[in-house]
Amino acid sequence: MSLLLVALLALMSLSVRNSRQAQTQTRALALAQTGVELMRAYRDYSWTLLEQEINNINAYNLPENWVVADGLSAFCDTDNYTISSIFSRCVKISLEEIDLIQVVATVYWQEGGQQHSVQQLSRLSKWER
Repeated sequence: MSLLLVALLALMSLSVRNSRQAQTQTRALALAQTGVELMRAYRDYSWTLLEQEINNINAYNLPENWVVADGLSAFCDTDNYTISSIFSRCVKISLEEIDLIQVVATVYWQEGGQQHSVQQLSRLSKWER
């Protein structure tokens, strides 16, 4: 009877941990997608400014309260891209070809002594002609 009880408790503990990890990963994916959408909004605001940013710095910290009018001034480094209590986001942009920009948004977090990350990739084209 005690072996069965121990096995059930271990199973419940594993289930709770997996549920928490899935919830954290879902939140991280949403933050990465938001990073891509923020770059899409910046593209809509000014393609020219976005192209200029690629020539300056190509990795950006976009805080949760970032708005397009703020511009892209903060860059990602080891200390400068935390966006919440546990998540850090870095959005990198690069010119793939004329009028096509690749956006890679990566969200990092620590859990269980390990660093985890998720990425969202998108390509933005100059749709105004």
